[in-house]
Amino acid sequence: MQKLLFILLLVWSNTAMSQSALRLSSDTVKVAKAELVVQNSTKNIAGYLFNIDNGKTIFRKLGRSVQFKVGSPNFPNAGDSVYKNTDLANHTIKVWRNGLLQYQDNTDGVGVNTDSGKVVFRPALSANDRIYIEAFSGIDFSLNGASIDDGATKGVGKLGVTVFDNGDNTFTLRWATNAKTLYLKPNVYGLGASTLFGYGIDSPNKLGEKIFAWLSANTDEPSWTNLAVFGQTSRDLSQTADGGVVGHNIDTALNAHPDFIFVSLASNDAASDFTVEQSVAYYKKIDSLAKNQGIPIFWATTQPRSGLSAAKQTLLKRMADSIRTLWPDRYVEAFAKVVDSFATTDAVIKTEYGIGDGVHLNAAGVQFMANSLAERMQEYFKPIKGVRRYVIDTSNNQVNWAQFDEVFDQNTVKKTYIRPSKKELYFRVRPEYVNDTYADFSNIAKLKEYVIPPPPLIFDHRLLVDLGGDGVITLNGNNTTKDGKLTPSPDAQGKYWNNWIGDGTQAGFVSGAAINGLRTTVGNPTAIGMELIGLPQGTYGNAITKSMNFNGPTVGVEDYPMEALYDNMFLNTSINPNGIIVRLKGLSKTNTYYIKLWGARIDASARILEAKLGTEPWTASKRVDTRLLSGQSPNYNNAINLDGFTGVDSIDINMRVGAGSTFAHLSLMDIGIVGTLPIIPKVLLRDTTTTLSTMRLTGLVVTNGATVSEYEWKQLSGPNTAVIANPFDNATNISGLTNGTFRFKLTVGTTDGKFYSNEARVDVFPDNGGKKTLRVNFSKTAAMPIPGWFNVWGAVKDVFISATDPVTNWTVDNVNGSLTYWSPVGGNNASDTDGFSTDNNSGIIPDIALKSFWFNYSQRYVAGNENLQLSGLNPAKTYTLKLYASRTGDPEADVKYGCWRVNGGAELSQNAINNATNETVVTNVTPDANGKIRIAVVAPEGTSKGNTSFINALVLIEN
Repeated sequence: MQKLLFILLLVWSNTAMSQSALRLSSDTVKVAKAELVVQNSTKNIAGYLFNIDNGKTIFRKLGRSVQFKVGSPNFPNAGDSVYKNTDLANHTIKVWRNGLLQYQDNTDGVGVNTDSGKVVFRPALSANDRIYIEAFSGIDFSLNGASIDDGATKGVGKLGVTVFDNGDNTFTLRWATNAKTLYLKPNVYGLGASTLFGYGIDSPNKLGEKIFAWLSANTDEPSWTNLAVFGQTSRDLSQTADGGVVGHNIDTALNAHPDFIFVSLASNDAASDFTVEQSVAYYKKIDSLAKNQGIPIFWATTQPRSGLSAAKQTLLKRMADSIRTLWPDRYVEAFAKVVDSFATTDAVIKTEYGIGDGVHLNAAGVQFMANSLAERMQEYFKPIKGVRRYVIDTSNNQVNWAQFDEVFDQNTVKKTYIRPSKKELYFRVRPEYVNDTYADFSNIAKLKEYVIPPPPLIFDHRLLVDLGGDGVITLNGNNTTKDGKLTPSPDAQGKYWNNWIGDGTQAGFVSGAAINGLRTTVGNPTAIGMELIGLPQGTYGNAITKSMNFNGPTVGVEDYPMEALYDNMFLNTSINPNGIIVRLKGLSKTNTYYIKLWGARIDASARILEAKLGTEPWTASKRVDTRLLSGQSPNYNNAINLDGFTGVDSIDINMRVGAGSTFAHLSLMDIGIVGTLPIIPKVLLRDTTTTLSTMRLTGLVVTNGATVSEYEWKQLSGPNTAVIANPFDNATNISGLTNGTFRFKLTVGTTDGKFYSNEARVDVFPDNGGKKTLRVNFSKTAAMPIPGWFNVWGAVKDVFISATDPVTNWTVDNVNGSLTYWSPVGGNNASDTDGFSTDNNSGIIPDIALKSFWFNYSQRYVAGNENLQLSGLNPAKTYTLKLYASRTGDPEADVKYGCWRVNGGAELSQNAINNATNETVVTNVTPDANGKIRIAVVAPEGTSKGNTSFINALVLIEN
């Protein structure tokens, strides 16, 4: 035995030195009850010999492995859901949790990112979970672990290129198949007959279902399409020109640009009297069509069929042998393991593997096929090694070629590009190896000329989005006028509109503003939404509200109401030269979309808007002048129409101010859709009001066939943090509410891993006890509305301010804004920010009211010069008046008071420093004969209380 080992090692050593291959035929060496050790230059590389059938044994390197117990140092803790280890990157990753293999699943399993080595656990990790992660390397062809053995002979060989237009001004080139195309969103097609279709087998044991289950567990977001039907032959699978069946043949599969194809033709060729030579001819033609596009086909061998004659059974056996010979690396065994080797004819199904009709395999039989396909795919799809780069050439005539791109990642074999021209183009690819040699160029792939599809006369669906203010909290341009008009929904013609006022606050159209769940013109909900990326306004204006203008038409045009045209989002040239982006999300890849951008502003100067799809260069952009001369009627067709696009789930619309203009305006977006919108679940919530600190919110879910698996409530905004008692039910009890506006969001998850949400607004009003009450908060600029309060705002100095509360119909004014009544400091008599705030709305009045104030500096009281007036009151009634002053400061060093006189009475004072709890109450106040109460906000008498008087808010109650 020692001599035998010595001879073997000597042979191996000599072979390695001479650079020739070591070949071991079957039964060359036979060792019984002993250990055979073959030592060579792989001794420092961890790995093992692996039998892949057909007399081939390969050397496979080991990958990486990690195991840990949750909570161990440097590993995730209980409640964590993500583990990332760069050592796992670019490997095939499998995960075991407490000894159980974890499938890739959105709710119960793991998510795997092979590029970064990240594993996401679903559900989150629990204490004492034991985790084992194994990352498999690809196959290394060489015995010494180098990238290649002898240069060009061990690379990817001649490539097969395919190119396809994505319909969104981009195209995709694909020139090989490797680990990335298998593990990252593989597009897989199946062609065949009844076995692949699943005849006689219940779900989930059909062959196609088993294939998809394996893909789902071992790859990231696979797509599996099964075109198999009963009775198909190899002729039926051929290209249409050769008699193939459209919809179930190779042309249909190749037109879908798959990453690989599985073909399973069990026995119909032999049953239809095809000779082996005829079948092989069809098989080879089909394989060459796919190979020319770089798409591998995995071929199932024929299967046994007991009911055929002995001669036809022999045809089946011969055809199985032929498939193994023709494609030794791509055949899938469907004969040897299920045939009855003791039968007197060549192709009898073993009893335990047939369904009993002598033709079809049962679940156990097709499991052998599924296992064989899975093993074959794992062996065939491997990382590419030895390639320095891929050189991609292009031509418009197949004669003159120029380099189009270089790809230096040897495992990137599919890439998407922006289309440089809508004209017909040709492409070819070849690899350069690390030893400075090249393989042959691939076939030539043609990218057809792109013809823009004309918009239909009537769209299947239509979305209308009005961009502009609400006239409640949004301000006009660079002044302080509240303006803007919401478009009625439905409008006078019955069309539903989506009103987008930016992010829903005074900030307006700032980066990150979004609108989701757009409704069609007939009111159906969709998953489509929009997001703004970038600030359109630039440096123009000083209002709180950003990027809004309201000087648009005051009449409608065709089916656009006046409200949709009147206000708009504007852009200014001071922004980034590449403009801003409106990202359209939630699209369906099977639909075609047409976008119309319409804008207008009454102005004498040019207002040019320039726009393009994000996949296009600016040279392909379109322009429109959005100005409207005074007295000119709006033009319905004066707009930018972006080409119909398809094949995407989101698209960026780039907009900027065009040359020759300083501003541009977008009033509305009109989106036409050709195709079918998915029916989505709807989450119904109602806005509500209350005077209580507790309430109950209930969400109604219209599932539209989906199964709800989870609920979650969250508070989005509010003056303080409320308590959500049961956040994971469809209804929840909420406590801790204070005077102000809250927004709550209910998110609903379904068993298919999707999430839907809606928001509810809760306005919490103060309890007035049934009495007619006016609550006023004063500010320099318009303050965020508070339920039950009336905001009176302005700079006070030299400005007469008068505002009427729409609830009580009482009026508040500052009598006269002159220096005689209001003496400023630094030109100001008002502030929005210098009042005290509790930060949780726990003061005697809301934080918003505490934060802002009017003030009067050093102006002493003079009878008849009262500077704050309440009018419209009932002279026959008496009133209770409450006054509030609050100013931030150092209690030890600052002296700040609110000092007032009511109807010429005695001085009232209130320490304003950091005040959040004190109020001054005056009872039985009587209006004069004209229904007025006059208040003096004046500096206090003496110096002990400072030289300034503040008023943040007042409350007037009719007795």
